[in-house]
Amino acid sequence: MEHDPFPVWGPERPGDTDPEAMPDDAARRADRERRLALALGRSDLLGAAERHRGALTASEEAVRIARRLTHDDRETYLPDLALCLANAAARYVRLGRRHEAVDAGREAVALRRELAVTRPGEHLPHLAGSLNALACDLSRIGMPEPALDAAREAVDLYRELAAGDPAYEPELAMALHTLAQRTASLERLEEAVTHSARAVSIRRRLAEEDPSACSATLATALHVLGCRLAALGRREEAADAYAEAVTIRQGLAGSPDARPADHDHLAAVAGEWADLLVEAGRLVEAVEALEIARTACLSAGDVERAERPATLPERPGGSRV
Repeated sequence: MEHDPFPVWGPERPGDTDPEAMPDDAARRADRERRLALALGRSDLLGAAERHRGALTASEEAVRIARRLTHDDRETYLPDLALCLANAAARYVRLGRRHEAVDAGREAVALRRELAVTRPGEHLPHLAGSLNALACDLSRIGMPEPALDAAREAVDLYRELAAGDPAYEPELAMALHTLAQRTASLERLEEAVTHSARAVSIRRRLAEEDPSACSATLATALHVLGCRLAALGRREEAADAYAEAVTIRQGLAGSPDARPADHDHLAAVAGEWADLLVEAGRLVEAVEALEIARTACLSAGDVERAERPATLPERPGGSRV
């Protein structure tokens, strides 16, 4: 999630709450309009699913206000326009208006690239985030090569940021996941595995430092890596990745504050692990994985899925494992 460097509520810049520091009525009006634009663009004002269209209308109005302010004072308000465009792009995605999302995302990237030239410390993180989002948006409209370029640049920027501040490592892992998706979509599977493995390495280190906050994302990264390894026929490595993901998901699903989604995730990864084990001829382990998946389905309240008969290959003589 992107953080606005100037909060909507409360003091924002020197003089914002001091009437004597505001030079004239025009400046006061501009400041009010800026606050309105940022308020309209904030995701927490109109973020409920049933209000997506209202949220988009608010975001579009925010862009109009920010664009007008930027026309009058580009240096002061350009960051606000970039932020409002990035928010609007996200709204367009939620409503399936993919080409409009790309248009808004491209403009946000262009503005943030301009801002990062003079103030890299402040704006490079936002540029990296916009590039990562644009990579996803470009992929959705069938532009895999430009999507790959945007994803590569996002990874490069986050790697640079993480080298100076480890707090950016989660974003680097996220960008590596996006890059892996984009390379996989172009059938460059070995490269996709490399990027996914790097994301797992980062997630593993973060989970060691803070298991409660980072274990779920490690499990997801391992799940994705397992899928990619399996696609390459590297079944043993894939099975190892799945096994670790299942172990982590079992811990999360067994915690006192587990949610139904934790059981859903466990059921999904254990079921895929079972399929992989069957393909590898490891049938006893496959039965155990299927039992984990079935139990997780029951815990999640998905009785129909839990009772679905499993299909295992027969041993010579007609008996099943």
